[in-house]
Amino acid sequence: RPPLPPGQVLYDTGDVTGTGTLGGTLVSGTIDTITFSVGLASGAKPVDMEKTTIIYADAIRTETLIPVQGFRGDPPDGCWGILEVKDETGGSNNRLEYEEKFVIKINPKAPLVPRQLITISVKTPGSTPLNLRRVSPPTIAQENNILTPM
Repeated sequence: RPPLPPGQVLYDTGDVTGTGTLGGTLVSGTIDTITFSVGLASGAKPVDMEKTTIIYADAIRTETLIPVQGFRGDPPDGCWGILEVKDETGGSNNRLEYEEKFVIKINPKAPLVPRQLITISVKTPGSTPLNLRRVSPPTIAQENNILTPM
């Protein structure tokens, strides 16, 4: 992976994908939820996800997403949640530690349309945010829509 900006402790660990709703005859569909994974940079201290802020922005709006109750689970509109922890070390907690990967799902209030530019900013206390800049695909499917990096 490329070097991280100074002060950034999180990095994305794979594809950013969207789950869509297929449109009618004239509309190609929308992406309603976005899933991505984050890991901890080598040598960084563990990150308490309960103190993390996730902001979603597109060309029209910016919204600060609210964590789901208990921080884990499928998020309703306007929320985010931890879906899964890969390579979990120690007991189950909401602290991201080295070698762990947190799979996060966000559900912005406004759906994405084809070819839409978005930014997802994951802010942890005292560090540079992880900014994911992506573009939705030209044709939206029901599953596994890959949002390509800018």
